[in-house]
Amino acid sequence: MRIPEDIVTRLNELSIESVAERLGIDVKRHKAHCFMHDDHSPSLKFSTAKNMFFCFVCNKGGGPIQLVMDYKGLDFQDACLWLAGEFNIIIPEAKGYVKPAKKAVKKVFLSKNDESIYSLDEEILLWLIEKAGLSELAQKFLFEERHFKKDVIQNLNIKSVTDAKKAKGSLLSTFGEERCVKSGIVRRGEYGTYFYFYTPCLLFPYYEQDGRLAGIQSRYLGEKKDAPRFQFLAAQKTRVFNLPILNTLRRGDKLYISEGLTDCLALLSSGLNAVAIPSATIQPLEDLVMLKNYDLRIYPDQDEAGQRAFMELRSFFVNNYSMVKRETLPEGFKDYCEYYISTQVADGEE
Repeated sequence: MRIPEDIVTRLNELSIESVAERLGIDVKRHKAHCFMHDDHSPSLKFSTAKNMFFCFVCNKGGGPIQLVMDYKGLDFQDACLWLAGEFNIIIPEAKGYVKPAKKAVKKVFLSKNDESIYSLDEEILLWLIEKAGLSELAQKFLFEERHFKKDVIQNLNIKSVTDAKKAKGSLLSTFGEERCVKSGIVRRGEYGTYFYFYTPCLLFPYYEQDGRLAGIQSRYLGEKKDAPRFQFLAAQKTRVFNLPILNTLRRGDKLYISEGLTDCLALLSSGLNAVAIPSATIQPLEDLVMLKNYDLRIYPDQDEAGQRAFMELRSFFVNNYSMVKRETLPEGFKDYCEYYISTQVADGEE
């Protein structure tokens, strides 16, 4: 069944702390121990003004529906139905609905030597980006397969790393082992030190609006099945990608919010103004507030996660006296990048 949009809006307008209470989360002074990791000091925060929750360790957050999904391990539909049942909101199509049993949620526990020990070292990351190039594999992915514009990649300072051992050796010889380990870019393991990012990979620098480096995200280009596709440097907070573009915009200018970096690169390559949230499930709330004075647009991915992300973003901006408009992709395309590639291939054939 499909949950009507007006019902989704009502559910996301429920008090986030009231929803937390119904779930059994002990909220004190707008804080609680996070249920998504082994939390020894409250890192789960609730904003009653924005009606959102956020954990600065897990880098996850959202509204009431997302909270139920994360806590109970439910999909979007079942989370909506659970909330509707708890708060006596009638969904006509849901007559006779039986609440689902709580699913087992896989929780990730950090060891005592957890990610919080790392501190962002801007000098090391700037050095890494400056010294890195753009390998043939990276160029093939960016320019031949995805057809992104070269000036977009250059302006965003996107680079790549192919040889992890060489990268680690250069970092250690330049900055020393202790400093590299403290920054998180080099880690200690059972068999010695290793470069944090799986290689070969792309490196996407995240910058503050004023141009300061805020962190790095990698995109794995190799063939290992068990390697994570994306990695964030653990010391950084989740951020909006391409914040410096705000320096070129005036209040009311059109600005697209994309789900993921490749959609952002496709939008920018199309000549549109764009920023990116890391994924449909990761929304950097502190940075998103900075966007509220622009004419915000989004092409949601054509899947459940994409539609859910749009609803969460719309609710967030409404709570901040703004709005984000949905634009529709042509039929048959799952996301903007796929659509963009099709236009470039068609132009090339002509």
